[in-house]
Amino acid sequence: MSRTSRLLAVLLTAVFIFGACGGGGETAQPGGGGASPPAGSSPATGGATDAPDGTQPAVEGSITVTSLWGGAEEENFRKVLDAFTAKTGIEVTYEGVRQDYATALQTRITGGNPPDVAIIPGIGFLRRFARDGSIKTINELGVNVDPANYAPGILEVGQVDGEQYAIMVKFNSKSTMWYRPDAFSDLGVEPAEDWDGFKQLIEDIKAGGETPLGLGVSPDDWTLTDWFESIYVRQAGPEAYDTLFSADGDWTDQSVIDAITEMQAVLTDDNVVGGISGALGTGFVDGIGQVFSANPQAVMYYEGGFVGGIATGQVNTELQIPDDINWFDFPSINGGDAVTIGGDVIGALTTNPGVKEFIEYMTTPEAGQVWAETGAIISPIRGVDTSVYPNELVQKEAEQVANATAVRFDGSDLLPAGGPNLGALLQQAIQGNDVAPLLEDFQQQVTDAWGNE
Repeated sequence: MSRTSRLLAVLLTAVFIFGACGGGGETAQPGGGGASPPAGSSPATGGATDAPDGTQPAVEGSITVTSLWGGAEEENFRKVLDAFTAKTGIEVTYEGVRQDYATALQTRITGGNPPDVAIIPGIGFLRRFARDGSIKTINELGVNVDPANYAPGILEVGQVDGEQYAIMVKFNSKSTMWYRPDAFSDLGVEPAEDWDGFKQLIEDIKAGGETPLGLGVSPDDWTLTDWFESIYVRQAGPEAYDTLFSADGDWTDQSVIDAITEMQAVLTDDNVVGGISGALGTGFVDGIGQVFSANPQAVMYYEGGFVGGIATGQVNTELQIPDDINWFDFPSINGGDAVTIGGDVIGALTTNPGVKEFIEYMTTPEAGQVWAETGAIISPIRGVDTSVYPNELVQKEAEQVANATAVRFDGSDLLPAGGPNLGALLQQAIQGNDVAPLLEDFQQQVTDAWGNE
């Protein structure tokens, strides 16, 4: 088992009891949507604002921050950037890269033109950037991070070979099944607690004349990795999950085939809007719209807690919580109900003026509260109380993670950088292709990628 997987397996349950509960102390969201237009480069603010005493803070620099967020996710993050500029006078230019983010970031680094600060796309990429010297250590920046501000395990997520390179700044549950309560009421159905009940729920929805699931998997194939991970951790168990997403993982194991088989049982032409071919032409945000737009085509949509903020802030601002949008726990399988989460870490690629101040700010309860108040994320910072979350859906999400029997980090984000694309394999799987040879090839590629780290 890899060092990161060991730490997460042992510590994350404690992490989120502290990090998500009031008075005590993610996941991105790990991927962006394909429906929104590419976000351009633009200042997060129009300039420094006056301090409370009427004086303007001294401008110490200007920095560029990049991530893969657009749409409502970008809008919510910009509120944090605006608060930072108001506090420090340091201008921030935000650059959003909606597709092929990791490749674009690597290209800029290789070309000698990195952004000052980046959201790192997965722990595998963090390990790569750390070992090739592309990312600065927290010590190099002169930033003093107080471990007391985080529950045990949080800071370790951003460490490589014992050195702190990045800081987790937000997370979300990946165990939330979103649905339209009004449609459930009209159909006379209830949320399912277990997998058999979920498959029956799908049949009952179809019997009522509705399409059960919205699904957007292209170019956002990461949504399929979340389906797989949520099924696998419940079916095979947390320990098997830890092993699979480490250098010791065997992707040809029957447990992998079993999890994919369960995916194939629910993600079918009859169960999703437009069939599988339609899903392969639909992006993540458009998939949310299939369920929560003003003209919905389906009743349920599976993805992480960040769906709520995107649905209400971008897809359909007329949605009312909880009458028009709600979620239930991803169904248990054979009693397994571990929660998966996705989180984002932030790191510095330069030491330009303003970078230190920004990284420091992102470790403060002030920054965490600004972001948490949007309802888009759960903050890992202990000082952020659950009372700041704006609605019951986000509060429920924090409680779900805090009370989980086991918590596991997004598996595909733990895989090595430069490895094979699990989402692309799963796209093949839901089209009905034989997965055995695909998994053999995947196993060889992922073994090579681990060896090259």
